[in-house]
Amino acid sequence: MSRRFTRSDRLVDQLDTMLRTLVPGATRASRARPGMMTRDKPMAAEETRHSTDVMRHHHRSRVIGQGIYQGQRFATGISSHYQPVDDLSVRGVDHLNWCDTRLRELGGRPSRLTPFYYTTSLGAGMLLSRRSHVRGLGLVNLTESLQAQSLERQLSALPGEDEKSRAVIRQMLDDSTRHARVALEAGGQRWPGGWRWVTSMGARVCEWRRLRRYSSAGLID
Repeated sequence: MSRRFTRSDRLVDQLDTMLRTLVPGATRASRARPGMMTRDKPMAAEETRHSTDVMRHHHRSRVIGQGIYQGQRFATGISSHYQPVDDLSVRGVDHLNWCDTRLRELGGRPSRLTPFYYTTSLGAGMLLSRRSHVRGLGLVNLTESLQAQSLERQLSALPGEDEKSRAVIRQMLDDSTRHARVALEAGGQRWPGGWRWVTSMGARVCEWRRLRRYSSAGLID
């Protein structure tokens, strides 16, 4: 017989997910990391730095996504009927684990500002979801859509020899595209075009600032 989870069980689960998001190396993926069986190919120092910066950028983006998911869950109630948020959060933990593991393979580490990014997005998710469940889901849709656009840009910009990072980015792109669709199917409302444009431009500027050293080579379009 399957166990029925109480409110306390769900609260503990949410707090556990929060701690695993914030503590480096504490995440546990539910799926095998894409490309883990692929052999590393030699890369120049600049190519390694590029791959490291890309993986750190997307680790940061995934932390923000997790904060929004957690904010959504706390705002709508730990026993909320919105099961898709739980499912998306599990996939997001996979992404965090994959990016963190690949970062360390490349000799890098996640941003030290991870707690700031997480708590800020947690607050945004809670605030919007308390005001309107529909708008909260719309924020999930917007965030995942922007993530997918960034992943698509970086997929072709990664160094040609870095098949391991490319496999991770490709799977994250597939997941983010699906997450954006699921948020709308669950009742979310797409944000107005003006807000989407402003947010998209802001995300592009942040991406350019973090990866601008490669823009002169045409790696960021």
